[in-house]
Amino acid sequence: MENKNKTNQTSKKPQEEEVDLGNLFIVIGKGIKNIFNFIGNIFKGLFHYFILLLIFLKKHVLKLSLALLLGFIVGFIFHKLDARSYVSDMIIETNYGSGIQLYKQIDYLNDLVKKKDSVALSNVLNIDINEAVSINEIKVFAYQPDRNFYKAYDEYLQKTDTIYTRGFTFEDYKKRIAEYDLRFHMIEINSKSKTVFANLSPSLINLVENNYYKQLKDLKVNELHQKISVLNKNLQQIDTLRNTYKEVALKEAEKLSSSSTIEISKSEKEKDENDIKLFQTSNEILYSISETNKDLIRKNNVINIISDFDKVGVPDKNITHKKYFQFAVLFFGVMLGWILLRVLNRYLSSYQ
Repeated sequence: MENKNKTNQTSKKPQEEEVDLGNLFIVIGKGIKNIFNFIGNIFKGLFHYFILLLIFLKKHVLKLSLALLLGFIVGFIFHKLDARSYVSDMIIETNYGSGIQLYKQIDYLNDLVKKKDSVALSNVLNIDINEAVSINEIKVFAYQPDRNFYKAYDEYLQKTDTIYTRGFTFEDYKKRIAEYDLRFHMIEINSKSKTVFANLSPSLINLVENNYYKQLKDLKVNELHQKISVLNKNLQQIDTLRNTYKEVALKEAEKLSSSSTIEISKSEKEKDENDIKLFQTSNEILYSISETNKDLIRKNNVINIISDFDKVGVPDKNITHKKYFQFAVLFFGVMLGWILLRVLNRYLSSYQ
């Protein structure tokens, strides 16, 4: 009897396991089915709203088209009556963290433009009041931001210990850095006068170069000059040492002329190794001097002008600045808002 019970128990276990596995597969199948149903419902919902949008546009396309056309015509008339706009830009490189001051000052100038405070603007930029009146907009933004960010990230990796940069990705770096922290920026000015740009760059740079940044610049420039001086002295010492080695080698060669070939070869090998080491050190110092000189050129100013404003501006071809585009968008938006308000009003009336 005991043997029969044991055999029954052992036969039940595989059956129970098969039942459990079957239930598991059923649950997994239902889960996958629910996921696909959920994704399908999302696409169905998007398609439904897309069709509703098409129906809405079909119903009101005439009104919207007329509003767009009317706005374009009105804007085109204003465009012809309005004075022609010209643009010019300047590419600069900021040092010593002066980017934040640059953006602050440009915001201040643009605020004066918006308020039409031409007297204050002419005083700040040191230009004639008629030239100040002609300025429509002053803005600043990062020049080639993606390339700028990658360059800044590369410099950060080179200067920072790998212990701190391990696992620190480009996206992490990008989140921590503001646009004004980048090196290269573009200042763009829009004006009714095409000759106002020639004398603007000195005044714009003077707005940024305050005493704080000038002191930082002086400290850095002195530091770089001292570094170059030390490197030049080290290079002279190495050259002197190499010449001394050569003189000693010549004297020893005369003494070893009567010695065995083995002794001469050992001595020459040691001298060659020493000379190679000194030569490598000399090249490293020359490279350091070259890099320091480049750094000195870059750091010699708070703001470096990479490309100055054109003496004569070019016609503004940005379509978003054109009156016919602005009025067309405005009229279209007003008509669309009016239609949506009517639809909402009908819905509220029927809801009551």
